[in-house]
Amino acid sequence: MKKILTLILAAAMLTGCIALASCGKTEEKVLNVYTNAGFAPYEYLDENGKVVGVDIDVVNYIGEKLGYKVIISDIDFDAILNEVAKDKFAVGAAGMSKKAERDEIALASDVYATSVQYIIAPTGTFEGEQVALADAVAYIAASGIKSIGVQKGTTGADLVGGAIEGTEAKTIEYSNAIIASQDIGSSVGAVVIDKMPAESICKDNENLQCWALDAEMESYVMYFNKDNADLVKQVNDVLKQMIADGLIDQYTVKHSS
Repeated sequence: MKKILTLILAAAMLTGCIALASCGKTEEKVLNVYTNAGFAPYEYLDENGKVVGVDIDVVNYIGEKLGYKVIISDIDFDAILNEVAKDKFAVGAAGMSKKAERDEIALASDVYATSVQYIIAPTGTFEGEQVALADAVAYIAASGIKSIGVQKGTTGADLVGGAIEGTEAKTIEYSNAIIASQDIGSSVGAVVIDKMPAESICKDNENLQCWALDAEMESYVMYFNKDNADLVKQVNDVLKQMIADGLIDQYTVKHSS
């Protein structure tokens, strides 16, 4: 009888181990990171088609510090917050500006970088280093193309959308600014996007130039599921130390060279 009971007990323990996926092991924590790899130097595809960039280095460092396995998903920019809202352990890391409408959907981290909007156009289109948005729109409206390219769901799209009201100019939305810039001179007269992606696009293209717009400075944050305030606090602690150590600046230089 004792032998039978011992066998039954052993079988029960084995079943319990199988149900838990492993016996005596801690379940792996996963952090699902949603981004859009057309926004260099923050996120872009390397020569092997792998998503890399400043944000990717930052989230990988955070994952290492907090004990998470980081899984990167490259999706449409305007779909990122929807994915974050569905997943408690998700983060949107895509050079995302902190905006009130986004704050209604997800929790923002502390600010880890800043930017301003730039316009990309054929070399020599504008004079100086900065151009007024109204002047840029007026130029495009008077041109033969009359269209400005923007990345769907971005601050640039909102900014241009408001500026073209009452003019003959219109916007064409793209999945990212890299694709939009390829249409400059054909489908669009110019593209509006954040500073560093604009500079990255123009860096190796002598036919394109970028200018700062007279727009407000933006603050980049990461967005998290609203049910995970504890994770946001932990991430903010890591970000604070990364900024103090100059680590994010190092990543920015690394991916901008």
